[in-house]
Order: sequence, then structure tokens, then C-alpha cells
Amino acid sequence: MRQLFIILLLCVFGYGHGCGQNNPYSTNYVEGVVFVDGLPMEGVNVTFSPRQPQGYSAGGVTDAAGKFKLTTGGAPVNSGALSGEYNVTFRKVQVKETTFEESQAGKQTTETYLIPAKYGDVQTSEISPVTVEKGNKNSFEFHLKTS
Repeated sequence: MRQLFIILLLCVFGYGHGCGQNNPYSTNYVEGVVFVDGLPMEGVNVTFSPRQPQGYSAGGVTDAAGKFKLTTGGAPVNSGALSGEYNVTFRKVQVKETTFEESQAGKQTTETYLIPAKYGDVQTSEISPVTVEKGNKNSFEFHLKTS
């Protein structure tokens, strides 16, 4: 029992072989801030989608100061993104579910976009592609507008 406890403890602190969060990719730390109409916005989903076919997407969510850190799926949290060029999209919605009594047509879900929906689509976002480079700071600032 004592050995099991020690093994679990080592896994929690990342010292055990195969227990820690090994990064299977060669990601680069990426951070940034999102402003909407000049103010930082919390709760924005930020997605970096690779422009090269062999890449992996990375994403993050902004905090109260509008700051985000990216994570690539399968890699440790806040590990960043692979080197390369990315399209960037932003999404923040409020989901409301109506009950059967409210809608008279059954349970329904509606989404209200809290930032314009155009920023959630690469074709309409008007945000220029960004480049993540190995050894660079990889810090980005995005300015979105509601009008």
C-alpha cells in the first residue's frame, strides 16, 4: 500500500516515467490578449487553425484580463502550438435553453453571439494569419470590433 502511495505521489508531481505530462509535440509557448471595442474580454474561445495540412489546432480561453494561453490537443496545458502559420478565430456565445412550456414546440437551444459571429469563421474574420516561431516570444494582441 505504501508503494502505491509513493507511485501515485510521483505521478502527481510528474517525476515518474510515463506518469508526467510529456509533450509529444514540439510546441512553442503562445500567449495573447483579446480586446473587443478596446476593452479586454473574458470567456472568448481563441482557436489557432493551421494553414499547413500536417498541423494541429491549438486553443485557449481568455481570462478576466482578456489574456489567453494556447494548448495543442494531446500536449500539456498551456504548452502552446507547433511552429507554423495559423488562421485565428474567436467565439463567445451565450446559450439559452428553453423548456417545453416556454417554447410550446419542445426543448430548444438558442445561441446569442456576444462578439460578432464573423470572427468565428476564417473566411469572414478579417484577422490576418499569424506565425508561431520556435524560439520567439509568440505573444499576440487581437482587436475585435462589434460594429
